[in-house]
Amino acid sequence: MDKDGRLLCVMLCFLATFTSATQGYDASMMNGLQILVSYTDYFQLTTATTSLNVAIVFVGSVLATFFAGWWSDRWGRRWGIALTSLLAMVGVAIQTAAVHEAMFCVGRLIIGMSITTGATAAPAYISETAHPRHRVMLTGICGSAWYVGSVMAAAITYGTQYLDTTWSWRCPSLLQFLPSLLCVLPLPFLPESPRWLIYKDRYEEARHILAKYHGAGDPSDPVVTVEFEEIQETLRYERSVQKTEFKALVSTASNRRRFLIVILVAVFCQISGNNIITYYFGSVLTSAGITDTQTQLAINIGLSVYNLACAIFGSFYLDRFGRRPSFLLSTIGMSILLIAVAVMTKEFSTHPSPGASAGQIVLIFLFYGCYSLVWTPLSYLYPIEVLSYSLRANGLASYNGACYLAAFFNTYIIPYAMNWSSWGFYLITAIWCLVEAVIMWFLFPETKNMTLEEISGVFDNEHPALWKAQEAQEAQAEPITQGP
Repeated sequence: MDKDGRLLCVMLCFLATFTSATQGYDASMMNGLQILVSYTDYFQLTTATTSLNVAIVFVGSVLATFFAGWWSDRWGRRWGIALTSLLAMVGVAIQTAAVHEAMFCVGRLIIGMSITTGATAAPAYISETAHPRHRVMLTGICGSAWYVGSVMAAAITYGTQYLDTTWSWRCPSLLQFLPSLLCVLPLPFLPESPRWLIYKDRYEEARHILAKYHGAGDPSDPVVTVEFEEIQETLRYERSVQKTEFKALVSTASNRRRFLIVILVAVFCQISGNNIITYYFGSVLTSAGITDTQTQLAINIGLSVYNLACAIFGSFYLDRFGRRPSFLLSTIGMSILLIAVAVMTKEFSTHPSPGASAGQIVLIFLFYGCYSLVWTPLSYLYPIEVLSYSLRANGLASYNGACYLAAFFNTYIIPYAMNWSSWGFYLITAIWCLVEAVIMWFLFPETKNMTLEEISGVFDNEHPALWKAQEAQEAQAEPITQGP
């Protein structure tokens, strides 16, 4: 049996890593491809088509919003992850074989669909299935593993630059199927989400899973007993007041507050300056005076490794520092660093020097350190915590739809904005980050050291234990009938 859920923790960590790595691979790969002359020449890219090749993936992500949550609720979280892998591998095949712009974009559109189905099913599954003591760390890793794919793509693109054929860009495209294949491998050996099973009235299966993975096989273990009762009472209450439908997201005042916070996190995590570097790092380096292809690809690898380390570190300390302080300090820090980048960029444009160029790169690394420590893990974890079970699948689908709609808008306008004024765009983004911090101060509740069911009580003023106690009091108040 799995004492304290350690075996489950390892398997979920593996699943979290490669589910999230698909998206990270895509972003870093597109960064690398734009540096490769073979790619830009093959498609004869302009500013408009460069933007489209990057941003079309987000159109697919938005389209998947309409079925990702339904699929995960109807067939289970594991089948949601399986659908993700299937879509990703189909999209990768089309993208790799592309002979013209339209075919390349179709492949990326399908890959975009897989990103939303994965980001809907996988974080929910991991958070709902993990042992309580591992939940925050594993869900944070699910976000942090974005950079595992990023490192893979950066390293592969660095190696394929030496190929003289179109395989210099087709090879990184083809190998994008690896994270999707790897995330399927543990699925046959993993249990279904016990919360999904309880919602489907499959109580014995759920209790068996909780006992096996959270109580070392002992159904009477206190952790298992409390957890099972708390989940059961919470989901029974939720089913009595709302259904797992999109309209439930706005059906009550508490749900509307949840939904607003989820949408704000989705938008903020995409338009806080990170996508300037994530998808157009080659252009950023060029504006900093670093134009050598080999040097740009090497820096891309270094940034990916650095971001991965920062994100994993942040995942382990989320419960120590809390959500609100982490969000606020990170976002204000990003704003200050973007102002510094704007000043340095303007200085370099008027007085180019190796020192100004190096200063820009250092500031970019510091900026991404602020982002990766907090926003990378919390952008996955916080929406899951805010959403109650019955809202979680469609809420996460909506989150991803809003997230990638914002990303589409942002990544499409970035090339034009950078051509207009790179330092001016950095400054505008810095001011926006301060606006985000003010909004978060007033709207975002603290959720550290709470179970998913306890967090529901923060919004509903209804805690499962309180609801159960009230039910018991009502039962005691009923008149006792005497037998004949």
